[in-house]
Amino acid sequence: MVKEKEKLIGKGILASTCAIAWRIKATIAITLILFAAYFFFSQGNLFIEKNILLSMSFSAGTPFNIISYMLAHMSIWHLIVNVVSLVLFASIVELALSSKDVAGIFLFSAILTVAFFSFFNPGIALIGASAGVWGIMASGFVLNAKKAVAGLAIIITLFLFLFPVAEIVVQQQENSMVQNNAELETSLVEAIETGNKEREAIIAIEKKQVETELKEFGESKQLAAGAKIDPFLHSYAAIFGIFYLLLFRRKETEKCVRNQKLFRVFHRTKH
Repeated sequence: MVKEKEKLIGKGILASTCAIAWRIKATIAITLILFAAYFFFSQGNLFIEKNILLSMSFSAGTPFNIISYMLAHMSIWHLIVNVVSLVLFASIVELALSSKDVAGIFLFSAILTVAFFSFFNPGIALIGASAGVWGIMASGFVLNAKKAVAGLAIIITLFLFLFPVAEIVVQQQENSMVQNNAELETSLVEAIETGNKEREAIIAIEKKQVETELKEFGESKQLAAGAKIDPFLHSYAAIFGIFYLLLFRRKETEKCVRNQKLFRVFHRTKH
């Protein structure tokens, strides 16, 4: 009897998980695409190599990168910030509206925001999915303010923990690469002193590769550290996210707003 109950409970949990996952399938799909793209272009590293990153960025001079710029992020932490925000707020939007609307708001905000921003700032290169994410976040606040505030609190709490950890992880990887290079230097000297030409050639190639990786790591780290967050860009994204609701889902949006407790309290007070 106990085993049968455990199996039933297990099946119930699995069924509930699958049902929830299906209801937020667009949220999950976009998240997986962003992660897959990042790890493909970064080759599993903390940073995408500088030249690749710049080749994917969007600006007035690179209009055909209107999609690729969303898939590139300055660092794994830049990606995590966007993905965590996306998951929490896109879930709110998807449960209130539909999967098509999550994809629609994300792309609508991401494309129109950078096109509008770059028209007035043609020399600035844009990278990351934050425009689409901010459109989703603004929509989430309109559709369900209570859940959105809770989501924002979770994000702030999580990031207060994540950012110090991120600094430690980056520093550890850099230290590991420096140490590896130093050990190869020692091995190379030993090979030269013992006259082992074959070993010397192998170590020299390996050392050159490590030095290249260390240089690229430093450049990518410096690029990420020097990146600026433009408040106007995110403000435009939020406006376009809300504009999508008013343009394509006005009735559903008005219904969600009316059903919120805050609106009902305001309505009673007014009358």
